Amino acid sequence: MALAPRLLLIDDDSRLAAMVGDYLRGAGFTVDVAATLAAGRERLHEGTYDALLLDLMLPDGDGLDLTRELRADARTRRLPLLMLTARGEPLDRIVGLELGADDYLGKPFEPREL
Repeated sequence: MALAPRLLLIDDDSRLAAMVGDYLRGAGFTVDVAATLAAGRERLHEGTYDALLLDLMLPDGDGLDLTRELRADARTRRLPLLMLTARGEPLDRIVGLELGADDYLGKPFEPREL
């Protein structure tokens, strides 16, 4: 039996994180949640993930900084990364994608879109 793809969601909105986690678990994914960049970095250091869903505005920093770090590190350079954020302006999307995000989804969003 194949293992479920393992995702890390870094988002400080506990209500949204619970909803996204439940939805993705129902779709067959294993989902770990971190509410801060520090906790997300720790989980990335400790484990292996198939993809990362990353909010940009977090209490301890900017997800763009983490994106830069991940893309500079050979171990995480190819980790699929979806930015999931309230920053929905076209310039925000362009910057996120240029820094190495594989996709960018603005909040609010439809679960099926995710």
